[in-house]
Amino acid sequence: MNFLIQKKMASFFVKNATSDFLLIRPSGNPINAKGFEKMISGDVIQEKAEITKIHRLEFLSENIVMCIFTLG
Repeated sequence: MNFLIQKKMASFFVKNATSDFLLIRPSGNPINAKGFEKMISGDVIQEKAEITKIHRLEFLSENIVMCIFTLG
């Protein structure tokens, strides 16, 4: 994935995430939207960002959805 797309994805999370948003990294460690922006805009090179499988999709309330998926 080129750097411009990575920056767009990172800025999308910063602009649209709620204050309590957490992204769970493959390591299992959570990161907030600003941390994700720094991580993906830095030395990380992501070659592909495609959801290949949704393991769980759960509506926790009217405004909260949890999705566990695999990127391929």
